[in-house]
Amino acid sequence: MTRSRLPAALLALTVAVLVVAVLMVAVLMVAGCSGGTRPPAQPALIPWDGTVPAALRASSAPPVPPCTASRLAVLDGGFRLEPAATGGGTGTLRLRNAGPSPCRLTGRPGVRIVGAVPAPAQREDALPAQPPQFPTVAPPESALLALAPGATATLELEWSNWCVPPGAGARVPPRAIRLTLPANGGTLDAGYNAVPPCQAPAQPSTVGVRPFAPAPLPATVPWSTVVLRASIEPAAGTGPLTGKPGQSVRFAVRLANPSATPVRFDHCPLLVELLAPAGAIEAHPLNCAAAGLLPAHGALRFEMRIRVPDGAPAGANGLFWELDPTGSQGPQATSRILVTR
Repeated sequence: MTRSRLPAALLALTVAVLVVAVLMVAVLMVAGCSGGTRPPAQPALIPWDGTVPAALRASSAPPVPPCTASRLAVLDGGFRLEPAATGGGTGTLRLRNAGPSPCRLTGRPGVRIVGAVPAPAQREDALPAQPPQFPTVAPPESALLALAPGATATLELEWSNWCVPPGAGARVPPRAIRLTLPANGGTLDAGYNAVPPCQAPAQPSTVGVRPFAPAPLPATVPWSTVVLRASIEPAAGTGPLTGKPGQSVRFAVRLANPSATPVRFDHCPLLVELLAPAGAIEAHPLNCAAAGLLPAHGALRFEMRIRVPDGAPAGANGLFWELDPTGSQGPQATSRILVTR
């Protein structure tokens, strides 16, 4: 009797093992099918390149003589005035050092509208320096301590309320906008394209003048014809980006290629970043050497860093980022950094 039951017991055990195996396979298949709900693997983080391009580094050149009018060339015919919200006009002048050696072009010139008959009374106001607007990239102010031959500087003015007094005879418009350079540098006449309207006949014409500023970097050919997408995310983990004044905040920018064309990094475009409202524009090269190839329908993650300025207010500060600011001007990405004290 015992011998006759042994094969049946073995058969039952074998069936049980087979059932367990089938169940395990089913569990594994379900787990594999549900893998799509898991977060996708993050691309490797390409290291940060904090290099500052040579054109944007603070100048350490020794003192040089001031620029004189004979050394400076007016570009583009003079001031190009655009209507301002106040009713006057805002214009920018570009000056090139046409001499054979560097010269100093700092401070603020005297400005007067000359050649009009009859002419209203004029008043000159000193306006503060104005930093470049994001994403414009310009050398630091120290570049004006030794403006190199061929380099350019800009001068911005705000001209308003040109009210010609009544008088006999034909009226002659202004001949030029005359600059009197600092440090006895002489006078320089520049053209203009418009005269602001009369708003207050009893008041003088007002010319607000800002200090000389380095000209923005010139436009370049777009580094790529493929339209990419950019997003800002934590470099590691999750949660909001945080930092304290004086610290450097680390984050990541994901560059995604939605096209069917791979993107090659034949040369490295600039990137610009800004922490508003208290920060200044920072410019660095993208770390192309470590990037290799951005595949079609793929993405790369680049490590970024930005300094929280000492004057940053507590709470949310706007984080702005853009690739290739002098060329394609994109893609752009925005986020925020929570500043704590």
